Amino acid sequence: MRRLLLLLVVVVVAAAAAGGGYALASKDAQAHGSLRSQPLVEGCTSPIGFCTVGRASGTIKGDFVFTAFRSAPSDTPGVVLYTGEIVFQTRRGELRCQDAGAYNIGELESGPGPFASVCTITGGTGDWAGATGHIRTHGTFTLADGGNSDYEGVISR
Repeated sequence: MRRLLLLLVVVVVAAAAAGGGYALASKDAQAHGSLRSQPLVEGCTSPIGFCTVGRASGTIKGDFVFTAFRSAPSDTPGVVLYTGEIVFQTRRGELRCQDAGAYNIGELESGPGPFASVCTITGGTGDWAGATGHIRTHGTFTLADGGNSDYEGVISR
C-alpha cells in the first residue's frame, strides 16, 4: 500500500514538473461573463465577409473583434456551422481564441437566431501571454441588432 501511494505521488509530481496539465503545473481560473456584439462592415477582413465587434464584460473585460473564416450548412435544417477567430483587447493585453460554432439562421424569421460556440484560447500578450484554455459562448444574434451572449470556461496561465 505504501509503495502504491509513493508511486502515485512520484507520478503526479513528475507530470506537474513536465507540464502535464495538472493543476499543480499551471494556474487555472474559471472565466465567465457576457458579450455584446454588432456586425462590422467596414474594415472586416473575413474571407467570407462576416465580422462582428463588441464589448466583453466579466473575467475578460474589453473590446473584441470576431472574424469568420468559414461557414457551411449542417445536416440540421437551418443550422450553419462556422469557424473564426476572436481577438480581445483588454487593459491587461490581447487574448486570442479560435472559435467554432453553430448558428440557427432558420429561426431569424421569428426573432434572433440562437448560437453556441467553443473558443479555444491560443495565446495573447501582456498578462495573457502563454494563456491556454477555452470559453463556451451561447446567445442570440441578428444582422440588424447584433447579439447578446454569455460565456464561461477555463483560462490557464
